[in-house]
This record gives sequence, C-alpha cells and structure tokens, in this order.
Amino acid sequence: MNVNSGYPLGLQTIVKRALEGRLTPLSFLLVLGFFSTLVLLYISLHVYFFNISSTIVASIERVDALIDSNVRLMTAYNELAAPGRIIPIAQELGMRAGSTEEVQRLALRFDAKSDHGEPSWAQAKIENLLEFGPLNRPGTK
Repeated sequence: MNVNSGYPLGLQTIVKRALEGRLTPLSFLLVLGFFSTLVLLYISLHVYFFNISSTIVASIERVDALIDSNVRLMTAYNELAAPGRIIPIAQELGMRAGSTEEVQRLALRFDAKSDHGEPSWAQAKIENLLEFGPLNRPGTK
C-alpha cells in the first residue's frame, strides 16, 4: 500500500494549496504564524537551557572552589590551634608550661538558643565565657 498516493497530508497539503492559490492569505498567515511560533519557542528553549546549564556549571565550579578553600582554612586552623604551637606561645606570655594533653579546644557558639545536638561544652554563651577562663575555673578559687 502506497501511503503517498491519493491525498498528501500535513505540511505538504498546506504548501501545495498555497502554491496553487487555493489557500486564502489569512489562512496562510495563520499557518505561517503557527510554524514561526514553534520555531521561536524551540530556539528560546535552547537558549534558556543553555543559560541554565552555564549557571549550573558556574555554581559547581564555585562549590569546588569553596570546598578547596574550606580544606585550606581547616588545615590552617588545625595548625594554629595545635598544642605544639600554643604551648610555646603560652610560655612566652609567662604562663605555666603544660603538656599537650592539658591543652583543650573550646568551641563557642553565639546562638545557644537552637539545639543541634552539640555537646554541652560547645554551647557556651558570651555571658558565661569568663567561667571557662584560666582565672575562673569552675570548682577553684
């Protein structure tokens, strides 16, 4: 069975009618407007998805850069907070020489209202910060 024998379908019919003059100018403009709208929609979607993909790539690069920066900062923080670095500085300031086991880190959180499951030592507030200082240790005079 030959599909193209007989009446042509779709775009072929419209083009054939337009060339033969059997299509009114208004109908031709409507059909032309419909197809041009489809083409413009297709192009605009491609541009839109290209912009989204470039935004995603830029965001991924920014996240990678922030992760690298975070690793460098954590390394620098760990070097600065290491007991081997703190003990000589404390001795220069006239403090008692301690061992690396005696040096402890104290994490302060400014918003102690929200409970995220941190241990109690991590929930020190600014108001009671002096309680943890070397002069006012709890249980000592």
